[in-house]
Amino acid sequence: MPNTRNAGPDDLSSLLERHRLWVATDGTHGERADLRDLDLVGRSFWRADLRRVLLDRSDLAGGNLDHANLGEASLQGTRLASASLWQANLGKADLRGADLHGAKLDHADLRGATLTGADMDGVSLEHALLGDAGCDICS
Repeated sequence: MPNTRNAGPDDLSSLLERHRLWVATDGTHGERADLRDLDLVGRSFWRADLRRVLLDRSDLAGGNLDHANLGEASLQGTRLASASLWQANLGKADLRGADLHGAKLDHADLRGATLTGADMDGVSLEHALLGDAGCDICS
């Protein structure tokens, strides 16, 4: 994992609130959340609206992203090992080179996601919506 920087809980909640506004106003207010290269190990993003968020190379290992909306998010090289993404929306997300080993993606929506080069070893995909997800084990 590349060097990651820490994000304090106060900084993170403020950043996510500005991102929520950015998404809700189609970019006219607020600001897109840039969470690239952050150490977010074990953090909870339960039901978070993270559409189009930038999470490249961040470490979310063991995190709770159940019901999170990560549609069109950029997660290139992100570490999601053993994370819970139960019923998460990852539609059209970019997960190229992500580390998903041991992650729980049961009931997740992965339609249109790009998973080229992702570590999918031991990933649970029960009842996941795969559609045209681009990964070797998704066919």
